[in-house]
Amino acid sequence: MKITRHIHACVEISQGNDRIIIDPGTFGAPDLDGATILITHNHADHVDPELLKPGMTIYAPRSVAHSIPVECHIVEHGRNFTVGSLSVEVLGSEHAMLTHSMPIAENVGYLINGRVLHPGDTFQPIKDVELALVPVNGPWVKMLDVEGYLKKFPPKRFIGIHDGIVNDRGLAINKKFLTHLGETYGSEYSPLEEGESLEI
Repeated sequence: MKITRHIHACVEISQGNDRIIIDPGTFGAPDLDGATILITHNHADHVDPELLKPGMTIYAPRSVAHSIPVECHIVEHGRNFTVGSLSVEVLGSEHAMLTHSMPIAENVGYLINGRVLHPGDTFQPIKDVELALVPVNGPWVKMLDVEGYLKKFPPKRFIGIHDGIVNDRGLAINKKFLTHLGETYGSEYSPLEEGESLEI
């Protein structure tokens, strides 16, 4: 499998001719033609309705389905499906808490081929994942939260995502912290930049 990091929380996973793109939001996205689209939740940085066209194959939780202009397959925790040679397991149901005064949004994560985890905007409690895409910045997450996740559910390897609101200075600071946390808790940190890929 090839994993390509795009901006913010958007990630592409491919195997042969099969392509999945997760969370193409308003911060930017790659070419979606021919890809299957997976959406974790109904926030603009994770889904841009203007990018979604009739005929695309889209999987999303119910709250997203009600807010986009095209048909999609509605998913929830426990559902399994395939995209060609890629298997997908749907996990979780809730976004991490943003504030005490805002309702908690629906959110799902996706486990691809049992090996690559995209959690959406939360930390999915799954141990021994081969590669986790770990949110590292945002209104709902701080580095202490990242540390708590890596300590309790250390993946073999991780990529930091959800950093599209951070400037270059902040990204450099993030990289130092994430390198330290990976070394401390036994997870290999892969600091992919936008457009870079790795294979597992």
